[in-house]
Amino acid sequence: MFNLKHKNNIYFHWGLTAFLTVFAILAAYDIFLGAHKLMDYFSILTAIMTPVALGATIAYLLSPVVDFFEHTILHPWSAHAPMRRKPIGWVRVVSILLTFLSVFGIFIILMRFLIPNVWFSILQLTENIPMYIELTKKLFSELGGSITVPPELYNYLNSLYNEGMAIIKQITTSGLPSFISTVSGGVFGIFSFLTNLIVGFVIAAYMLGTKERLLAQSKKIICAVFSPSYVERIIDAARYSDSVFGGFIRGNLLDAAIVGIICFISFQILHIPYAPLLSVLIGVTNLIPFFGPFMGAIPSCILIFLVNPIQCLEFIIFILILQQIDGNIIVPRILGRSTGLSSLWVIISVLIGGGLFGPLGMLLGCPAFALVYAFLRLSVGKGLEQKHMPTDTDQYRTHGIPKRQKDSSSIT
Repeated sequence: MFNLKHKNNIYFHWGLTAFLTVFAILAAYDIFLGAHKLMDYFSILTAIMTPVALGATIAYLLSPVVDFFEHTILHPWSAHAPMRRKPIGWVRVVSILLTFLSVFGIFIILMRFLIPNVWFSILQLTENIPMYIELTKKLFSELGGSITVPPELYNYLNSLYNEGMAIIKQITTSGLPSFISTVSGGVFGIFSFLTNLIVGFVIAAYMLGTKERLLAQSKKIICAVFSPSYVERIIDAARYSDSVFGGFIRGNLLDAAIVGIICFISFQILHIPYAPLLSVLIGVTNLIPFFGPFMGAIPSCILIFLVNPIQCLEFIIFILILQQIDGNIIVPRILGRSTGLSSLWVIISVLIGGGLFGPLGMLLGCPAFALVYAFLRLSVGKGLEQKHMPTDTDQYRTHGIPKRQKDSSSIT
């Protein structure tokens, strides 16, 4: 019986390997030489799974908020709730409802107060662009000809201004909803997005209500598919991925919101022009590691300088102080060492992610590279342990090769 079972396992692995090999060959042929039917099926599958992916993303991001309401606000009731296997009870339902109400409340506040102010700043900025162009020409002419600017630059700025004014005119004449529908592919595109968003929130509610059971089922599947020697590694890798991605994304969103609010309040006190627009710009660009503060501060500084050079100096001093507070107080308390990457690897990950996937790659490149770096570090450490070599990096700073040892230290 043992031999028959062993042979069946071998035949199963052979069959699975052959199937995957043939599938990979056919997929490569379809992608490079075929009619791209596989990509069509993949697009259909992506459209079908979009609400599920959106719901899973919403549930993942809002899970700490649900835990906060459940274990902090509703703790007197959740602490005395009986332990049940399937239903969580009314405490979880109320926590989910409070979380969704908080999200919708924040969205309504943004739509009611922030969006109109930002839109007014954009309109005001577009109306003042010709004045800024003339002011720039006058500034260079007063320098006595020491700095010459090609006329093509002015022509390019004028063309950008004309294109921007055409867009603004289209928005103001046809209305903002009509413009959005045109950009997004029509009314059907908006309806499809809203439908996916509503279904996504419904799926997120179910996932948040049964998240413990979903995690248990995932662990059950891992234990059934993989051997015991790999189960702990996969679970540890999943926990590390959750701590890196979850901590980085949630922490960055919270940090960007705090920075944006501080900027908005401070700009109002200092009477900085275009305060709502610049606050949103600095807050959003602050999501990008290392380069984000420069990407938001430099254009803001130029814009303020064209209006009032003294206020530009005040803005620079404020940004320098804010970055020190954010880097030394706010970020360590929110993020800590969520990625564990040095500054060099952060710069490299942002550059590679931005070059491949644009702004989204700049945001997600750092945690993605942190995962790859961690898995490579574990693989290297495992290989060194099998060869009885030290895993401490400091021991490899010498000219020679470190001696073999029986007990390896922790990976650094």
